[in-house]
Amino acid sequence: MSQNNFIRDKKEFEEILFLVTKAFNSEQRLPNQIFKFPFQKTVVLDFDHAMSDLFWDELEQLTYVFGDSSVIMGVLDPHPVDYYYNEFSQYNWCIFQKGTTDDDYWNMLEKGPDESPADAILYNSEVVVWLSPSMKWAIWGERSYGICILGFNNEIGDYKSDSWFTMDRAINELVSLNFKKCTVPEEISTKLKKFYSNIK
Repeated sequence: MSQNNFIRDKKEFEEILFLVTKAFNSEQRLPNQIFKFPFQKTVVLDFDHAMSDLFWDELEQLTYVFGDSSVIMGVLDPHPVDYYYNEFSQYNWCIFQKGTTDDDYWNMLEKGPDESPADAILYNSEVVVWLSPSMKWAIWGERSYGICILGFNNEIGDYKSDSWFTMDRAINELVSLNFKKCTVPEEISTKLKKFYSNIK
């Protein structure tokens, strides 16, 4: 398995793609339901927070709580094969092993192909997913909505994070920033609340 490097091997990519397509409706986009199986709880995170070194602390806590040894991060848009692999002979996907630091995470976000630094995940990523091989939790992020959705099951116990938003709050403070006059269309806010407001 790759350690904090972008995946180049087709077989390794396809193994991870299998997990991603098992967890997500990867052809869907928000505000629709993007999880394939129902997590007991969902919370919202700031997409900009996910694109910072601080987000590694969040991912590390999740791996600790659920006993994971690694975290998968993959970009779905731009397309990992049709665009990224065809252009750069690597996928915009990687695996972070246990022991990764926040600096390591930041370096991967910022690391673009040699011939195109602007194609780093930090700059060129519309839809990004994070998940563990255990499939006990998964995160879907969309830049145009400014949010990530974290789904997980009850075994997380008492763990909570200061960076978690309820969907109501996220609509007012994060999603609205991406719409004219900061007004989220009712059809969109209704769907987001319907699918992602089950945090207790």
